[in-house]
Amino acid sequence: MDNSLPEVREGGCLCGAVRYRARGEPLRTLVCHCRFCQKMTGSTSYAESMFPVEAVEIDGELGTYAHRSQTSGKAVHLHFCPRCATTVTLTFDRWPQYRAVSRGTFDDPDSVGIGSHIWTESAQTGVMVPGGVDCFRQARALLDGTPVEPTRHPGPVEARGAA
Repeated sequence: MDNSLPEVREGGCLCGAVRYRARGEPLRTLVCHCRFCQKMTGSTSYAESMFPVEAVEIDGELGTYAHRSQTSGKAVHLHFCPRCATTVTLTFDRWPQYRAVSRGTFDDPDSVGIGSHIWTESAQTGVMVPGGVDCFRQARALLDGTPVEPTRHPGPVEARGAA
């Protein structure tokens, strides 16, 4: 067996009309608690794995909705199945080289571990984050690209107070 081949993760939408393959390890996997992600998912947060855009191959047609970020002023593009409305991926005007894959759409979502939680300042009450992960009150970096120092907790804490 050739161990030099990149890891391939497959996934798709709820109805199966859209399938994808993501090659290689994700650059990072995180959970975002911002209000945009809450509204996009209709839930408490959005979990995404970030890949180089060329590492994700999609079979099937995707609808697209562009939303202007209140923070950067640049568009975030939601790519969803027009049949069942599953948000499969996101792309970003701010980072055109990356594609975020919705963690819940992987055939095996547990194949990617969550390394950080962002925008914890807007997390809904009662949402917990586990200990040992990087937590950020807002984004992982400032608008100019300067990294933000994360906070880590030894045990579970309420997300809103995590950073």
